[in-house]
Amino acid sequence: MGNRRFSRKRLYEVEKLGQAVDVGTGAGMKSALVSATQHRQGQEIITEILLDLGTSKAVIVGGGADTDAIGVAALPANICQLTQAVFGVVTELRVVLLEASTGADTELDIESAAGVVNTAGSPGTSLITGLDTVGQDVSVLKDDNTLADLYLYVCNGSGTSGAQHTAGKLAIYVHGFATPSDL
Repeated sequence: MGNRRFSRKRLYEVEKLGQAVDVGTGAGMKSALVSATQHRQGQEIITEILLDLGTSKAVIVGGGADTDAIGVAALPANICQLTQAVFGVVTELRVVLLEASTGADTELDIESAAGVVNTAGSPGTSLITGLDTVGQDVSVLKDDNTLADLYLYVCNGSGTSGAQHTAGKLAIYVHGFATPSDL
């Protein structure tokens, strides 16, 4: 075939948006997923996951109890599974609250679990808590590979509302490193 050359403008457009990636979102959060893209910087893989809890595509509800998963009622509510094949060796999880949650619990948490949890189930391990202020930027560093193969969830932070979310936007960044096979 031959090499194709990218103009600087086209290369900028491709890198700005990143490469679309399937992160394995559960059926209960699929409608809230706006996009999932990846960028690379050498061996570092940066995955950006954008969620809209107030989406018009489905009814996203609070879990009904404190720390319960948020999503479409009675469906798997996982955002993704942190596999090494997709995310690399995960070293940092960062969340930015872009729009405050309304309609249900106004405080959100990010939690993890070893298995899939439906809405109204509690994943159990809190990673980031107290997301309630627009612009809030919270990260957690993991230097021991303890997030490998775990599932991520957005959960009720402090309330017990099972009501519909009418707003709430989150940007989740997963920083990982690819393991080259020839080292």
